[in-house]
Amino acid sequence: MSFGSMRPQTAASMRDGDGVVSVRDAKERVTIIITTSPCRAHPNTWLIEEVAASIAGRSGLATATGTRLLVVCDGYKVRESNKFRAGTVNEEGLKNYETYLSRLVWLSEQSDGALRGAELIRLKQRHGFGHALKRAMMRVTTEYVLVAQHDRLFTRVVPMSAVLDAMDADPQINYVGFPTKTTQNYDVKCVGRVFTSEYGQLRMSRKQFRDVELVPLVQHYDSMHVARTSFYLGRVFGQRRWTNLPVGGFIEDTVGQHMLAEFRKIGADAHSIFNMYIVEDAIDDEPMAGHLDGHDPAHAHEDAGAEFSFAHARSAERDWFERALRPSSTIETLLGTGHFSERKAYLTAIGRADLLPIPPTA
Repeated sequence: MSFGSMRPQTAASMRDGDGVVSVRDAKERVTIIITTSPCRAHPNTWLIEEVAASIAGRSGLATATGTRLLVVCDGYKVRESNKFRAGTVNEEGLKNYETYLSRLVWLSEQSDGALRGAELIRLKQRHGFGHALKRAMMRVTTEYVLVAQHDRLFTRVVPMSAVLDAMDADPQINYVGFPTKTTQNYDVKCVGRVFTSEYGQLRMSRKQFRDVELVPLVQHYDSMHVARTSFYLGRVFGQRRWTNLPVGGFIEDTVGQHMLAEFRKIGADAHSIFNMYIVEDAIDDEPMAGHLDGHDPAHAHEDAGAEFSFAHARSAERDWFERALRPSSTIETLLGTGHFSERKAYLTAIGRADLLPIPPTA
């Protein structure tokens, strides 16, 4: 299906001097969510600063131009040893994470930097990626959300404007991911050669829009992606969700596996259930997103990651000696593991009850 003629390119989506496509009405259309949690690199903030700078510099979405940025800081469990992927920290890890959170407060209050103006949310309990994202989603008021983790970044300029316009043009599109080394050339490498069902090898058509192509996905990936807010609130977290998400779990391990099961059961027709894609452009041999390993000891210091373009934008450890930090307790803290009543309370408080579902009539 081609729908490139459905929306003309506007002056607001022309390229700027850095080659980044400005996103039309980004402030009203998109919210950025970055999830963060304890890791070996803390208290250094280089990971999340790199991620935020890559979004601002390579996607056209930035707090400097009014795009809202929510940073949700996961909770933790205190144990004798650090097991960061399980959300547990020892006393040293606890101290480092609390210092890291104080530094995020400082960065969010500055007049420059990729994290300026960020809204910080702290979770009292450990949630894991999926439920931490859910808590942030309760506060999203835009049609679309860019989902990022503190160790996933854009590795080059991405066609964000074209992706959002394609989603505007086709309301059936729920999710568009940005390829990593693993998922680039997805339908050839990941589907055409590897994935089969009882119907044989899957054959699904790409969508063409302007100068990009949307490649059908057979499973959800938690890596960098844009999605409809209604998709997350309805089919991932809501009453009509496809599957339950355990606390501490990843969406790609639950929704992703559910999707694979459906494709194996009914073949390519399953795609119409999920309507999820990954984007490709003319630079098809270079991934758009990559991973920064904050758990690798080799990457856990301020000199790590020198190969990344935005290294100049992040704070060195020596910078923090001269900065007056406020305690991490100043961050708004959410208790429990959340409920949809939280969204109702939030939207009512900010005068956006119009975004709440219309109650069914008797």
